[in-house]
Amino acid sequence: MAAAGTRERLLQQAQRLFARKGYGATSLRELAKVAGVRMFTVQHHFGSKQQLYEEIIRRWDQEVQQLISRILAEPIAATHLVEHVVDRLFDFFLANRGRVALNARAVLGEGVPGRLVLSDRSWVRFVNANLASHQLSAVGLDTDLLLITVEGILHNHVLAASHYRHLYGRDVTDAAVAARVKRHLTQVILRLVGGTNRRRLPSGHRATARQ
Repeated sequence: MAAAGTRERLLQQAQRLFARKGYGATSLRELAKVAGVRMFTVQHHFGSKQQLYEEIIRRWDQEVQQLISRILAEPIAATHLVEHVVDRLFDFFLANRGRVALNARAVLGEGVPGRLVLSDRSWVRFVNANLASHQLSAVGLDTDLLLITVEGILHNHVLAASHYRHLYGRDVTDAAVAARVKRHLTQVILRLVGGTNRRRLPSGHRATARQ
């Protein structure tokens, strides 16, 4: 039990360090110091920095897939599915901004060695396999790339705090701004996937977000 708690503490501390400093600038020695353990303990649980990083990315993808799986298992009409997925994913990403930043660094390859084995994007394959059964399609588009594009769009809006503060005086942690962003993202994604929900969603105005 104690070993499991130590492993989880190391993962949590490593996530914060990798998100803030990137792979290259983070050392196992620093992680051990922050976590209050010996260097040997980190190596005992993960072997190397590379294996630790891979485990963090793997767990992130697994959690995203599990969330999407729960959403798709809910009794949601196809006409509202995209809206519901965007709402839940956006809130999840917003609550895990640090991990989103870490994932973005991994995708960009910032300081990451070429031999690093990142996730196989299993959640992307999972969603791809479930599109047809929920009356969604992406005719003429590569659905794998489409889903990665959607992920990138969501991540960008969650992380673009300075842009939002410059435009609206507040970022997406503000409920009114977040609601507007979700409506916008739902519209964009529906147009991309050709979903059955073609109703016009309120576009909102900058003044609304400032209220």
